[in-house]
Amino acid sequence: MSRRTEPRPARRRRRRIVPVAFAIAASNFVPLWLIVKQAVTSERESFAWPPTWIPHALTLENFTRAADAVPLTQGLALSLGVALLTVLSTLALALPAAWLAARVERTGRPLDAVMVLVRLFPTIALAVPLAVIFVHAGLYNDPDARGLWLAHTLLGLPFAFLILRAAFADVPVELEEAARLDGAGPGRVFLQVSLPLVRPSLGAAAMLVFLVSWDEFAYALLLQVTNRTLPPLLYYLSAFGHPGLSSAVAVLMLAPAVVILVLLEPALRSGVLAGSGR
Repeated sequence: MSRRTEPRPARRRRRRIVPVAFAIAASNFVPLWLIVKQAVTSERESFAWPPTWIPHALTLENFTRAADAVPLTQGLALSLGVALLTVLSTLALALPAAWLAARVERTGRPLDAVMVLVRLFPTIALAVPLAVIFVHAGLYNDPDARGLWLAHTLLGLPFAFLILRAAFADVPVELEEAARLDGAGPGRVFLQVSLPLVRPSLGAAAMLVFLVSWDEFAYALLLQVTNRTLPPLLYYLSAFGHPGLSSAVAVLMLAPAVVILVLLEPALRSGVLAGSGR
């Protein structure tokens, strides 16, 4: 419908919605712009008053100083390794559980309840007993962050499960039954019939779990005392008054997050995260 033939009430709603949408976008964009601006400007300019919106001189000094101030390379490697391992372990657990919950009602309801219950617990309430367990298991402050990986798997599992459960529920049972009639076993039915139909939701779940692990702070702070991932390093630089250095670390953390959100955008538009896996 063209704007000339658009009803007057619709035009009035559009005029009200556009300023609100612009204000919401600006409230999200402005802090991101200030972080990027502080990361590529000198510390003197970061403390300037009134604050400047456009950098006067670009520099990568904050990135090199941040690498000297904290173990940035190690933190980046640990963050990336833990996030990727978390995605693999979470999907390995969530896929069969989600399929079972979607196909067997008496199993699905208890699994739903357990996943919701896990999300209700505050992270800090689980971090302390996990720290005690990991101390006895030799995983506390592990150089390879294996304990943190297990904790992040626990954290990401409900997200992946709920997305994949809804996706499997959208897969027609008749397709699986037809494959069984043709002689396919349960494993082959799952891998060759059900799983290909939920690939969009599988990708969305993987990217969300990656972001959950990549940005997680409480477990990373309490379970890794010296072998830190990026979020605690960012916290320490901010707490000790280094806006330029902390902004440089924040930019490093933002880069993969922005890429993943761009990749997730088609899934959000098409309703994949609501369970439309086909």
